[in-house]
Amino acid sequence: MTTASPPTDSNGLALYERFMNTVRRACATPEGRATLRQGLADDLDNPWPLYVHLMPAGGIPVREDTPQHALRRAEHPFLLIAALYAVHDAPNPRRGDKPLTVKEPAPVKPWENLGWSLARAARSGMRRETATGLLSHLCELDYDALVAELPSTVSLLRSSNVPVTWPVLLRDSIRYQRWAPDVRIDWARAYTTPARSKETGK
Repeated sequence: MTTASPPTDSNGLALYERFMNTVRRACATPEGRATLRQGLADDLDNPWPLYVHLMPAGGIPVREDTPQHALRRAEHPFLLIAALYAVHDAPNPRRGDKPLTVKEPAPVKPWENLGWSLARAARSGMRRETATGLLSHLCELDYDALVAELPSTVSLLRSSNVPVTWPVLLRDSIRYQRWAPDVRIDWARAYTTPARSKETGK
């Protein structure tokens, strides 16, 4: 049920970008998109239908040496982000959209995280106090509480047309399991970096 991890790339996001391409392929049929969307509605309590679509499309790139007892927890962030993407950004094949012919987004930057999204939200209409309060709230959570909050946070951002960079959100969701303090610092830095500044130290 797992695939081998590829070599590390220069910005640390290639693995996550490849998985999001897997998700795009899984969402290319009405059944695949609907199944991934339903996974979020079910709070991932019944994840096996997601595997039926994700595994043929490319698989879930959890390390091969992951112990069996830890496999479900290791795969959880991949399933969550796949379901969130299906709900918020996947083209709809039933409307005639052709997901696999949609132009792929430009390469993402590693600092385009939740802090970056919330900073953009604050610049485009959300009250700064609201954005700061939401970021502070998220940073106080442990992993299980964070993933419970992510759907509503992403829904708030996407309903306001604020971008969410899916490979970065996936990377941070995985890192948060073990290195939450580092992720929180990255979010705070991205949130407080002026819009015209370019972060090059990551």
